[in-house]
Amino acid sequence: MTLPNELNNLNAPVSSACKLLLEAARSGVEFIFTNLGSDHPAFIEAFATLAASGERMPRIIICPHEMTALSAAHGHALVSRRAQMVLVHVDVGTQNLGGSVHNAARSRVPALIVAGLSPVSTSGERVGSRTEFIHYTQDTSRQHEIVAQYMKWCYEIRDAKMTDQVVLRGLQIAETEPQGPIYLTGAREVWEEPAKAPLQSLAHWRPSQQAGLSPEDLASLSKALCAAKRPLIVTSYLGRQNAAVERLVQLADQIGIAVCEVNPQYVNFPGNHAMHVGYRRNTLIDEADLIWMLDVDVPWIVSKVQPKTNTRIFHLDIDTLKASMGFWHFPAEQSWQADSLAVLNQLTSLPRLVDETARQERLDWIQSSQVKLALPDLPVPANDGINIQQLSNSIAQLIDDQTVVAFEAPTATDRVLNALRMRKPGSYFANGGSGLGWSINAAIGIKLAKPEADVITIVGDGSYVFGVPSSTYWVAATYQVPQLTIVINNGGWNAPKASTLLVHPQGRAQQSDQFWITSTRNSRLADIAAAAGDAHAFRVSNFSELASTLENAVQRVKQGQTCVVEVLTLPISAQILG
Repeated sequence: MTLPNELNNLNAPVSSACKLLLEAARSGVEFIFTNLGSDHPAFIEAFATLAASGERMPRIIICPHEMTALSAAHGHALVSRRAQMVLVHVDVGTQNLGGSVHNAARSRVPALIVAGLSPVSTSGERVGSRTEFIHYTQDTSRQHEIVAQYMKWCYEIRDAKMTDQVVLRGLQIAETEPQGPIYLTGAREVWEEPAKAPLQSLAHWRPSQQAGLSPEDLASLSKALCAAKRPLIVTSYLGRQNAAVERLVQLADQIGIAVCEVNPQYVNFPGNHAMHVGYRRNTLIDEADLIWMLDVDVPWIVSKVQPKTNTRIFHLDIDTLKASMGFWHFPAEQSWQADSLAVLNQLTSLPRLVDETARQERLDWIQSSQVKLALPDLPVPANDGINIQQLSNSIAQLIDDQTVVAFEAPTATDRVLNALRMRKPGSYFANGGSGLGWSINAAIGIKLAKPEADVITIVGDGSYVFGVPSSTYWVAATYQVPQLTIVINNGGWNAPKASTLLVHPQGRAQQSDQFWITSTRNSRLADIAAAAGDAHAFRVSNFSELASTLENAVQRVKQGQTCVVEVLTLPISAQILG
């Protein structure tokens, strides 16, 4: 978080607490993603005042749906690691954030969510008093509880003079690791109140810094890694710091360590590296004699695989206890809450003598494992159809140094990531949560934070629909934030089918092909984006036309136009609903 030396006019009278909030937010907030409501007159007036005066202010991004607002802020934070403001309307606007709240929390990204409260004064004695019937119906007794269990901090601004300090404290909490969203509220009368704020030293509001390991713990971990015959690192979000990826490569090369990325949220390790063992959860868990859980939530599924009884297990994470989750436990003889980059810097700078014979034996195990773990080729579809492997390979041909991928197709993860093999830190992002609809909106924030990037969103048909595309593509067009969206339309929601087969692999649903999931069977999904945001819509079902269609779309996006390519892959079920 980069802070200026001081905030403009912080020691001068301001027109309202709301304007003071915008002043304080300048410390790191570049964008305000918002869907405005009846509790926002003070904000609208402050926006107009600042615009008329020519004063610097965050850029306002109007979002027709709140899912777009928070998901776009989430995407920006993946790149910038800084909280952006999401301004929503009382209880109903807060509720409309939906699964995006879960996503921000589970992804550990900072966000400053600000919501209004219904006015409490009724007789017009204060500016902002109740003037509409909804000020009664929207007045809830515990509004913050709608989102509280997902927030790092919730607070109500009750005194206009404290606005800037509350905002700066909120940003400090949100941006201190483990990062996360915070939720501020204030009644309409409070936002309208004039206030004079005390001058704040922004250096006093910086995020707290994380440290590495003690010399004793560092030596213990290093010794264990060097002594292991089959060491394995499992990670998901180490790559939030680009430099950590470089250090992990350096350590793996020095010692010889297998690295598996499970549901990666970032590029954590180059996909083409000799020690990368893929993206499938449970990989080599029962073969490794040392497992290092490194910035990961779910390293393996206990009901599917177990480490050997004598396997040494270590856990180093920015969030070791996962206190915001319910039941969570993976055994480890040592668990450290520490900064992975700091620890990797320590490890790679240690003097060590690595036995070259032992290192080669580790490499031989890794190479033989890679052969065993390779995904078998899928059969080529008849009648020029398209399967997920063909689509994944075609997308891989589009990737260059300017590409940033936003990925959200959960049941296609293995195939897509194995084809892409993303290598460059900061070139790939995925959702750390499970609230579908994230990617097409996060792509907006990614592009705003990294304007030079060519953003390609790979999204399943269900995730696309859940993302409220009528909102997404209006924002993309209005604020000139182009992306290439590739929709994998397999005719329905594959996740419920996959879950059913895990529990009832030979059950009646499988035998009769009845899963009640074919909800996009006859949809024309790309046309939604065309109608809402004048996106260029493509629809392709023949493999012979796929490469040329994708290349055409890429060129249009490079020229500044959003494109949505709906790819009809082999259907997951023949069931007809009705």
